[in-house]
Amino acid sequence: MTFFRQSNDRKDPPLAADGGMQMPAVPVDDPIRALDDLMAVVEALCPIWPERVSFVVGEKMLL
Repeated sequence: MTFFRQSNDRKDPPLAADGGMQMPAVPVDDPIRALDDLMAVVEALCPIWPERVSFVVGEKMLL
């Protein structure tokens, strides 16, 4: 006796398939202006960039 149904017995779609809202893409006349608007929102939410440590070791820049 198992609590969970087997995957081959499933008749309904998974819960995540029905989740979310259907939002059609809005055409943008000027993609540069849209990017600038997005970056203005990001800057308003986080006005100071977080500190990062340098990843350069020696003379070579390796990732």
